[in-house]
Amino acid sequence: TAVVPMLRKLNQAGIPVIASNLIPVDQGMPYVLTWTGPDDWGQFRLLAREFAARINNEGGYCIVRHMPGGSPFFSRTFAPVTELKKIAPKMKCLDMQTTMLEAEKTTQVVADWITKYGKELKGIVSADDSGAQIGINEACQNAKRDDIVRVAAGNSKVGMDFVKAGTLHAIPYQPPESDGALAMQMAADWFNGKKIPEMRYLPIRIITKENVDQYLPAQW
Repeated sequence: TAVVPMLRKLNQAGIPVIASNLIPVDQGMPYVLTWTGPDDWGQFRLLAREFAARINNEGGYCIVRHMPGGSPFFSRTFAPVTELKKIAPKMKCLDMQTTMLEAEKTTQVVADWITKYGKELKGIVSADDSGAQIGINEACQNAKRDDIVRVAAGNSKVGMDFVKAGTLHAIPYQPPESDGALAMQMAADWFNGKKIPEMRYLPIRIITKENVDQYLPAQW
């Protein structure tokens, strides 16, 4: 929402704009040539399927949400919730909270979940595989709950190291270099007179312990 006035001013000044990574609200889209970035909804639906399979399509789960105000706050919550409701109706969302992706705050929230829900808590979906995931893993380790299945947005070096170690079970592919390069490619195509799509996504891929080496070294 906050980016709309800036997009409007750039458009009124005759400056072509390509938006990238975070999605503006609908009111901002008429002022941009195109938007590029990760398909957060699509990749979190696919991540939800991996998550459900790992906990046998049943049991309770909680969600560590992204920071309020940006598109990931919605996509990284409601993509898994709606997908799991469709493919695994025996699964139940026990709680969802934002921890501002801070490790210490996340540790406390997850520790409270473990205490409150006990063995009913089978898995945790996180909007972040770095700071928030550090907190999740610490809480699970402190409670000796290695059985809790964990998936998160990716793919930082912290998260990929966790995947390799087996303390984070799956993350989506979202490399920052490719994210930035996609926007630059759209700009180059536009300046060369090519027709560009209204939106262009990064490819959707899921990274697990079995294939993580194919995506190393991490880009951030």
